Amino acid sequence: MDNQLDVLKALRQTRHDWLNVMQLIKGNLALKRYDRIEEIIDQVTQQSICESKISEIQAVSVVYFLLTYNWFSSKLKLEIDVAGDVFSLEKDEVRMLRLCEQITEKLTEGCSTESENNLLITFLFTDIECKITFDFQGSLQMKKEDWLEFLSEWEPNVKLVEMDESECVLVARFMRS
Repeated sequence: MDNQLDVLKALRQTRHDWLNVMQLIKGNLALKRYDRIEEIIDQVTQQSICESKISEIQAVSVVYFLLTYNWFSSKLKLEIDVAGDVFSLEKDEVRMLRLCEQITEKLTEGCSTESENNLLITFLFTDIECKITFDFQGSLQMKKEDWLEFLSEWEPNVKLVEMDESECVLVARFMRS
């Protein structure tokens, strides 16, 4: 029964998302802003391509977490980008899920509710590895020191690349098997 409820929730959320897109297109059509309509269609197309590509990593729990995150979080908007030839990350699924959960939780706890907060997670697949970049843009109420304990647990696979009150960039690497 839970599986059926999950499917119904997913269908409801997807329908809601598509209605939002249609309202944006309809509003811009009424305003004769055809260039904006083209941008919206391009964004939705790119998002669909990335969602399709991320589904190929064969790490079901990670894909589920990433694709449903925005349904349950209001403080942080998550976007996904995928580049390169996707390969299986099934062997790293548990670690990768834990990493994604911990980073999004830490950023959610540290971000201000009074501004728009975005997290772009980019999966860059190369011949030897998958490099995952977590790029936060928004308003953070945390310092570099707040990441030290977290980073010590994940060394050498995760690095804090940049950190200030409006941006935080972390990079993780998972080797191809």
